[in-house]
Amino acid sequence: MAHIKIAIMSRWNATCGISLHAEIIGRKFIDMKHEVIIFAPTLGSADTNWHHKHLDIKDEVWVHRVYEETEEYFYPYGGKVDINEILKWDFDIFIVESHVRFPIYEFKKVVNKIKRKAPILLVLHLGYIRDVEPFMEIKWDAITVFDRRFIDEILVVFGSDIIKKVFEIPYPYVILNEVKPYRPDFAKGKILFITYGRQPLMEYLDYIRALRKLSQKYDIVYWIIRSDGKTPFNEEWIVEWNQRPDLKTIYSYVMGSEIHLLPKGETRAVALSSTLSQVLYTGTPTIVPNTRYFELIPVDKNGFGPVVKYTAGNTIELYKKIVTLIENDHLRRRVSKEAKKYALKYSDEIIAKKYLDLIENLLSEESAR
Repeated sequence: MAHIKIAIMSRWNATCGISLHAEIIGRKFIDMKHEVIIFAPTLGSADTNWHHKHLDIKDEVWVHRVYEETEEYFYPYGGKVDINEILKWDFDIFIVESHVRFPIYEFKKVVNKIKRKAPILLVLHLGYIRDVEPFMEIKWDAITVFDRRFIDEILVVFGSDIIKKVFEIPYPYVILNEVKPYRPDFAKGKILFITYGRQPLMEYLDYIRALRKLSQKYDIVYWIIRSDGKTPFNEEWIVEWNQRPDLKTIYSYVMGSEIHLLPKGETRAVALSSTLSQVLYTGTPTIVPNTRYFELIPVDKNGFGPVVKYTAGNTIELYKKIVTLIENDHLRRRVSKEAKKYALKYSDEIIAKKYLDLIENLLSEESAR
């Protein structure tokens, strides 16, 4: 495979599923000996968004913060794009990771200058037609979606000219084999549950209420790691840390825990969970509500598979499934095995190769014209 210079315009090094996707495939491209340049938003504009907080790490030298995000209420208007800074750099392909605060109309003004240098590829993260529509005003060379729902529920309304440019490439799962589990001293002799991320407080309620009952039967601790703000819960078995750890650190935290509790509320949007893709391969059983974020992950009739699903709001069912996981070693090992198997099916390396195959086809078509 020829050396490819890949530009990605996206959030980067942030607590955000858009950022994570770019980071997973971008770093894997580098591992595969390709060259990557990142065009990211300024932190002053991006950090005003609830979904974006910069991680406690320093940007790489090949990350350039060249655009300002708009406000969600102004989208698709507003924001800025420093096209001169973008055009200073060489690239063979230009990838855009879509998000609701992306300055799409400002980008639309300059996109033809980029297209004179390279084909443009859109990664579709958006789950509502209203947010996708402004992106469809640009003539992308290709569009990738994570699963068929994005086509059947969203892109179909834009017609066959759009559909024929669409390729299905699943969201990648992180595979790390050299990370050691970290288990905090406060969990010694206890069953350790972990939740990390920036979920709205209401999404914790099922887990808090189930664990209240569980704490009467078992010696437990619930380790909550949030990037900003403390929860209002004051139970003695809760330990909270205020951190924005990097991927390897959070991976080690989940590996050292007995059960990962992943809160995700219901939505009408097409959606999936980037949080799950970060840590499913750890093998630590993950419990999730049966919301749209997880609807494509197969489980048996009892809700056990690569994840453990319960009916959102049904804390009795949730409690019983936690108890079953604790007391049934065979089932716990089965869930762990299926989690690893599922993650490997959509591994970062497999998904990066799918993108590279698509990029090579686009470049071949470009050279043939």
